Amino acid sequence: MIFEEVLRAVDEMTDEERRRLQQHIDRLPKKSTQLTPKERMRRLNAAFDAMGEGMSQAQLDEMTAAMTEDYIEAWDESVWTQ
Repeated sequence: MIFEEVLRAVDEMTDEERRRLQQHIDRLPKKSTQLTPKERMRRLNAAFDAMGEGMSQAQLDEMTAAMTEDYIEAWDESVWTQ
Protein backbone atom coordinates (compact mmCIF):
# COMPACT_ATOMS: atom_id res chain seq x y z
CA MET A 1 0.00 0.00 0.00
CA ILE A 2 1.49 3.33 -0.98
CA PHE A 3 1.19 6.41 1.17
CA GLU A 4 -1.51 8.04 -0.98
CA GLU A 5 -3.69 4.94 -0.56
CA VAL A 6 -3.22 5.11 3.20
CA LEU A 7 -4.36 8.74 3.18
CA ARG A 8 -7.45 7.86 1.15
CA ALA A 9 -8.25 5.02 3.56
CA VAL A 10 -7.95 7.38 6.53
CA ASP A 11 -10.26 9.87 4.77
CA GLU A 12 -12.94 7.16 4.65
CA MET A 13 -12.68 6.16 8.33
CA THR A 14 -15.30 6.92 10.92
CA ASP A 15 -14.43 9.16 13.86
CA GLU A 16 -14.14 6.08 16.08
CA GLU A 17 -11.77 4.37 13.64
CA ARG A 18 -9.62 7.51 13.47
CA ARG A 19 -9.53 7.69 17.26
CA ARG A 20 -8.38 4.07 17.44
CA LEU A 21 -5.79 4.69 14.72
CA GLN A 22 -4.46 7.70 16.62
CA GLN A 23 -4.19 5.61 19.80
CA HIS A 24 -2.27 2.98 17.84
CA ILE A 25 0.10 5.57 16.38
CA ASP A 26 0.66 7.13 19.80
CA ARG A 27 1.68 3.71 21.21
CA LEU A 28 4.26 3.05 18.48
CA PRO A 29 7.90 3.34 19.55
CA LYS A 30 9.78 6.28 18.18
CA LYS A 31 11.69 5.51 15.01
CA SER A 32 15.36 6.07 14.32
CA THR A 33 14.59 9.51 12.89
CA GLN A 34 14.73 10.64 16.51
CA LEU A 35 18.38 9.61 16.65
CA THR A 36 21.19 12.04 16.02
CA PRO A 37 22.87 11.83 12.62
CA LYS A 38 26.00 10.49 14.35
CA GLU A 39 24.01 7.68 16.01
CA ARG A 40 22.23 6.81 12.75
CA MET A 41 25.61 6.52 11.00
CA ARG A 42 26.97 4.38 13.84
CA ARG A 43 24.02 2.00 13.48
CA LEU A 44 24.30 1.93 9.70
CA ASN A 45 28.01 1.13 9.87
CA ALA A 46 27.33 -1.60 12.43
CA ALA A 47 24.76 -3.12 10.06
CA PHE A 48 27.26 -3.04 7.19
CA ASP A 49 29.86 -4.69 9.40
CA ALA A 50 27.38 -7.39 10.40
CA MET A 51 26.56 -8.07 6.74
CA GLY A 52 30.18 -8.83 6.00
CA GLU A 53 30.95 -10.99 9.03
CA GLY A 54 32.20 -14.41 8.02
CA MET A 55 32.62 -13.44 4.38
CA SER A 56 35.89 -13.44 2.50
CA GLN A 57 37.05 -10.37 0.60
CA ALA A 58 36.20 -12.17 -2.64
CA GLN A 59 32.65 -12.79 -1.42
CA LEU A 60 32.30 -9.14 -0.36
CA ASP A 61 33.57 -8.02 -3.76
CA GLU A 62 31.08 -10.33 -5.49
CA MET A 63 28.22 -9.01 -3.36
CA THR A 64 29.19 -5.40 -4.07
CA ALA A 65 29.42 -6.08 -7.80
CA ALA A 66 25.99 -7.74 -7.81
CA MET A 67 24.43 -4.78 -6.00
CA THR A 68 25.89 -2.25 -8.44
CA GLU A 69 25.57 -4.26 -11.65
CA ASP A 70 22.17 -2.98 -12.77
CA TYR A 71 20.93 0.57 -12.39
CA ILE A 72 17.47 0.80 -10.86
CA GLU A 73 15.54 4.03 -11.13
CA ALA A 74 14.55 5.29 -7.70
CA TRP A 75 10.83 5.71 -7.16
CA ASP A 76 9.35 9.11 -6.53
CA GLU A 77 9.92 9.83 -2.83
CA SER A 78 7.94 13.06 -3.03
CA VAL A 79 4.72 11.08 -2.43
CA TRP A 80 5.99 10.41 1.12
CA THR A 81 6.91 14.01 1.90
CA GLN A 82 3.72 15.81 0.93
